[in-house]
Amino acid sequence: MQATNEIACGIDFGTSNTTVAIAQGNNEQIVLVPVEEDHVTIPSTIFFPAESSAAVFGRKAINAHVAREEGRFMRSFKRVLGTSLMKDGTHISGRKTKFENIIGHFIEDIKHKAELLAGKEINNVVAGRPVHFVDGNEQADKEAEAQLGAIFSAAGFKHIRFQYEPIAAAFAHELTIGDKERLAVVMDIGGGTSDFTIMRLSERYIKKHDRQQDILSNAGIRVGGNDFDRALSLKCFMPLLGLGSQWGSKGLGFPITPFFDLSELSKIQYMYTQKYKRDLKGLIGQSNDKRLTHRLLSIVEEEQGHMLMASVEESKIQLSLCQHTSADLSFIEADLQAQIERTDFEQSLQGNILSIQKTIKDCIMMAGIKSDDVALVILTGGGTAIPLIQQITRGIFPYAEISDTNRMSSVGFGLACDARRYYFGGD
Repeated sequence: MQATNEIACGIDFGTSNTTVAIAQGNNEQIVLVPVEEDHVTIPSTIFFPAESSAAVFGRKAINAHVAREEGRFMRSFKRVLGTSLMKDGTHISGRKTKFENIIGHFIEDIKHKAELLAGKEINNVVAGRPVHFVDGNEQADKEAEAQLGAIFSAAGFKHIRFQYEPIAAAFAHELTIGDKERLAVVMDIGGGTSDFTIMRLSERYIKKHDRQQDILSNAGIRVGGNDFDRALSLKCFMPLLGLGSQWGSKGLGFPITPFFDLSELSKIQYMYTQKYKRDLKGLIGQSNDKRLTHRLLSIVEEEQGHMLMASVEESKIQLSLCQHTSADLSFIEADLQAQIERTDFEQSLQGNILSIQKTIKDCIMMAGIKSDDVALVILTGGGTAIPLIQQITRGIFPYAEISDTNRMSSVGFGLACDARRYYFGGD
């Protein structure tokens, strides 16, 4: 397929972070675009100021929200693709807004930044997608890809191709693997999904247009970093707000719904409606430990849910580096802290880890190989930095080399490799 101009890009639109890389013809080096100051990654976040029509993105959006500027803050909006929320939309500044427009604002910003660096319009894109947008629902999965394709088209791209994110990560590594064939597993654990691909890699295969025969199997599950955040929140943060405390004259447990809502990024904003706040006040009126549950009410009334989840996410990152961390929650109550051990975090992940292990083993079985046959494991996505994830990886693939180079940007780079190969017939 010959493009109208010899420039294309690969966009890794992730649940948590996004990257874009540019391929200009066959003779230029693929370049990762600085999408926010000097950063080649940008958080997939957006903030709509109350008194302005101009949205801000990434770290600027997070800073605006943390600074308590008036407006609407959103993150993890990729997760609504293929769900009923795409049809329902949401309210921004009192007006109902479709999610395709919200996501579209973000994609347009990424496209604009790539074009500024290139100095020309970019019409061709290879966009990353998870193996499954929605687990166990093939129709919803097709709808999600169609919705994302329509968003890229509305953003101004004329030629749009999708590629599985884990396969793109393999492309990035294949440039330096040598001409000997190696059996590799790509583990891509991002913010919203975990995808696993088993494929044959070799530098000799780079010029192939169709890599389908080299892909032995792929499998995915809708479990990722956001789910790890939720698990950590429920285990170590929500008890400080009343989870597990008694409620009512019969000494029942306090209803769990508000704690689950506050631990799920896509639901936090819905807690800020007047009805939700009113209903929560009613529940807390029957609480037997108002010292704790008033903290919960304060977070909702002060609309600090995303600040809390930012503390949870930072704790998750710190627990990948050390055995203990302390989260400062003084924005809720003076001197309030959450003391967390890595063992607490690992215990909270057990259900997610079992799902991930099963999906990996299913992928191995579908490929018709033994785990000992795997020579290389490519780790990509922020979730693969978690020591427990790395531990189970080494347990399943004991003889494989583990590669985690450019964990956060390898997918975007690989998508640009695929874009060059697809649009220009290059390597």
